[in-house]
Amino acid sequence: MSTARSTTVRTLTRLAMIGAASTAVLFSTTACTIFSVPADSVEEQIVTQLGAQGVSFDGGTADCPGDLDAEVGAGQTCEFRTGGQPVGAVVTVTAVDDDDVSFDITTEARPVPRALLEETVASTVAAEAGVPVAFIDSTECDGDLPASTDGRVACTLNTSGEQIPVAVHVTGIQGGQVDFEIVDA
Repeated sequence: MSTARSTTVRTLTRLAMIGAASTAVLFSTTACTIFSVPADSVEEQIVTQLGAQGVSFDGGTADCPGDLDAEVGAGQTCEFRTGGQPVGAVVTVTAVDDDDVSFDITTEARPVPRALLEETVASTVAAEAGVPVAFIDSTECDGDLPASTDGRVACTLNTSGEQIPVAVHVTGIQGGQVDFEIVDA
């Protein structure tokens, strides 16, 4: 599942005006320039637009691999973290009118990394049992938790020589964050 958001960004300047800092890309014989939206402006819009929809950002930031070409259909995948989970922010240009660039932002859930899942399972189970997390010697999960509504993974908590099997089930995906529950296996 994904959440689409539209935003319009006025670019600060065309690449042709940046001079030595960048080279304008020319196409056809009309000598038009392709300009771009600076990565930091795209990142700011991701945080602003998705934040307004209730999406939280660890560290309050997003990271894009580079500037976004101001050409209809151009796109890139940026990343941010929420609750420690990696989330993709797919940005696609929908319209260009002079210096105005409109683009959609769609979140893309990513699997919950095994290490984060193990840490979360241990702390959640310890909290529910009313014991310090140090009471759990280790937690081992079979792998990453898939970012799909039928995602499941088995985990085992090890404590004082006892193994406690649990299952982790995805309960939903919101704003790219994978929500899950931990149940007895």
